[in-house]
Amino acid sequence: MKHTQETIVSTAMGRRSFLKGSAAAVVAAGLGSNLAGSDFAFAEEGQTTSKGETVNPGVCRGGCGSGCQMNVHVRDGKIVKTSRRQQTDPNITRVCNRGLTHALRVYGEDRLKHPMKRVGERGEGKWEQMSWDEALATISDKWKEVAEKYGPDSNAFLCGSGNITPDAQHGKRLAAAMGATTLDAAQDRVFYAAFPPIVGMGKGPGGGGRNDLKNAKNIFIWGYNPAESESQTFHYLIRARAEHGARIICIDPTYTTTASKADLFVPICPGTDGALALAMANVLVNEGLADEAFMATDTVAPLLVKKSDGKYLRLSDLGKAAAGTSDDKPVARGKDGSIGTLAEITDPALKGSFGIEGIEVTTAYDLLLERVAEWTPEKASEICNIPVDTIKELAHIVKDGPNSINIGLGLDHVTNGMATFSAILSMGMIAGQYGQPGNSAKGTWRGETAIGWMPYGLANPKGAPGSTVMYSPALLNCMESKKYGDKDINIKTLYIWNHNLFGTQVGGNRWREFFEGVELLVVTDVVMTSTASYADIVLPACHYFECESATGDDTRYVFYNAKSAEPLYESKSDFEIFKMLFEKMDLLQYDFKNLDELFGAVFNNPAAQKIDLTWDRLKKEGSVLTFEPDKRVMGEDATYMTPTGRLQFYQESIPLDTDYGQKIDFMKERLPYWEPPMEAWKENPLAKKYPICFTSERNKYKVHTQYTRVPWLLEFENEPYIAVNPADCEARGIADGDYVRMFNDRGTCTLLARFNNGVRPGMAVIDHGWDLDQFVDGFYCDLLGYNVTPVVANSYYFDTLIEIEKATI
Repeated sequence: MKHTQETIVSTAMGRRSFLKGSAAAVVAAGLGSNLAGSDFAFAEEGQTTSKGETVNPGVCRGGCGSGCQMNVHVRDGKIVKTSRRQQTDPNITRVCNRGLTHALRVYGEDRLKHPMKRVGERGEGKWEQMSWDEALATISDKWKEVAEKYGPDSNAFLCGSGNITPDAQHGKRLAAAMGATTLDAAQDRVFYAAFPPIVGMGKGPGGGGRNDLKNAKNIFIWGYNPAESESQTFHYLIRARAEHGARIICIDPTYTTTASKADLFVPICPGTDGALALAMANVLVNEGLADEAFMATDTVAPLLVKKSDGKYLRLSDLGKAAAGTSDDKPVARGKDGSIGTLAEITDPALKGSFGIEGIEVTTAYDLLLERVAEWTPEKASEICNIPVDTIKELAHIVKDGPNSINIGLGLDHVTNGMATFSAILSMGMIAGQYGQPGNSAKGTWRGETAIGWMPYGLANPKGAPGSTVMYSPALLNCMESKKYGDKDINIKTLYIWNHNLFGTQVGGNRWREFFEGVELLVVTDVVMTSTASYADIVLPACHYFECESATGDDTRYVFYNAKSAEPLYESKSDFEIFKMLFEKMDLLQYDFKNLDELFGAVFNNPAAQKIDLTWDRLKKEGSVLTFEPDKRVMGEDATYMTPTGRLQFYQESIPLDTDYGQKIDFMKERLPYWEPPMEAWKENPLAKKYPICFTSERNKYKVHTQYTRVPWLLEFENEPYIAVNPADCEARGIADGDYVRMFNDRGTCTLLARFNNGVRPGMAVIDHGWDLDQFVDGFYCDLLGYNVTPVVANSYYFDTLIEIEKATI
């Protein structure tokens, strides 16, 4: 690509000149000046404006988590702009800078136009146009051949978060109907695996969600930069401070945009957040600030744990219930020496070791205190590079709640992430910071998912063979053995859609090794991504606004997305493509007859029926608010959606994210702990060769690799860069604005270097979302390690070491 030091924005120009420059970018995209000077006045669905526009509802749904509905303005059958769409809740009336650029995405020069087949080597970029009939026949014939020769699970499907709606995810149902393997990209799995066993899942009614932030005295933003990555909802945090006096505490290795808005910024050494949380817990315990009354009523602290195997002492151990039955409850010991279930013991002992009918036991709370005891503030200070006084201050802030502790994906992306989440959540328990207004927004628990929105069971049609699921990072680690647990790995075809594997997954070169054994790689996408360019067959998919759909995640609303324009060229919706493949595979008995039947099934549940939420109503009204926020919070009645009905800092059973044949140290994993990241750690011998910890940020211009080629957004950032502390660059003879080569044993990548004093020495931060052909040479995703942990086979993006040097281009 052509690299320049100047963009339209960087030249000396006024606002009016800037708008002209932006309009010129639109002309290049074939839209004339229809998008220039657009206002943001609200418009009603179906309304025809003075400009002859029709306004339809559309939903942005590409993985940022906000799911914003917007107006889609149409003139003469062409989408010309988007604008904010009025909702009954003004907090949800919004559109970000990415949402304003959808018209340019629809009519972008990089749109895939026709089905194509590879005629050169993989990745060489040589293609031949083919018809849809030929493409579908080629794919289905190969699937049938592979199923007969190797078994149906040798066909595989991989879907990402590029379009999170039941119609767009419809290929999962086809995989189940075929008995094929489903690959899970395993992105953000720690984030989703940690909460259910520890605090339970309280999404839906009964939780204040983001609206409850106004009740918080302190808002912790931990490993999370919502000012950039979730700008649509950051206003909740800022308003909680401005209007209600909340204090914002940001804990992050990098001085981010969010950190600049915080009242207290704590720059932590990357990968040490769990040590900090345990040290805060240590301060709470040693200074007499632990809320032991809360621990007794709301957590598993009083439960007795057998020293022999780490399991709870249960009624069956005492001959009072049959093992494995619902009556076989764990027991506690009263301060008076009585033994019984938590429902029977009104004043349980929190501490002590006992012999009960010959069985040696100790309380779960004592086991937690043992873990916490070793983490003095002094010890954590050395590891985290945080002053002892700051650690103590943070502990006192947590005690002086209510606190909203918002844990972000930055902690998910390191191999010690699961233990880190456990440590933070357990520290909150010791402080008694659950079950009251103001401490309800913890990670995935936001109370925002719409009532009656239940599309996820649609992937498993009744009577179908079903699909074996394999997690991608674990798969990469099982290539030599060719065994995923007790399953053979013999994948011969792979169909990828809604996902740019090379641009968003770890282990790029490892994937290329894997693809050597794949006989047919099919990629469906809207544009030619790095993954599509590596395929054998490429299929063109619609943009969001060229097909009908709906979504109900994360706003309490279910939003309708109308078809605002006919699909360009020969592109088709994912639902239509899979519908044709169902027919080619003679599996129509497992499919829905049409889109109406699919969405009828989505809303065929008691919750939707109770509020009269139907597909017809949604299409008529455009959006349906399924519940109003209320004052109830999770745990206010001291019950939680966990196996014990209590907050669980102790895990009797370790819920496996996926079983790929790993071995687990159960005694270690049952309680919070800290250990260094597998790779990105200063004491790792590899750090002598590759001393820089390589991470990425999710900024406001992209969602993974979506929006990465939008002309308007490229005016702000027109090429990839790495943000590095000046001290690291000067030590290597690198000046601000030089091109550098990042490298390790896995790969190399050449890009621009930018000085940033907000980046810690020994770190490098890239703006995540650039695709392969936008770099001078190489690709940053190829540098990423693909280590997995026994409990969670996640994509650990931040657990990577590199070196940098000045490049000559």
